[in-house]
Amino acid sequence: MQWEALEPAELQRLVLAAVDPYVDRDVLARQVAREEAQRRALAAFLGGWDATGGARS
Repeated sequence: MQWEALEPAELQRLVLAAVDPYVDRDVLARQVAREEAQRRALAAFLGGWDATGGARS
């Protein structure tokens, strides 16, 4: 049996092309927006802590 490796970019292209017809763009956009809001909230929370793990005054 012989195996040939695909370049990561080619594998990604193939997978994305295969699932693209099944992606609900509205649901995806809402999820991406929700994740970005969570990232901002986490960054703001972490910004309130100093290097020793204590809350900043």
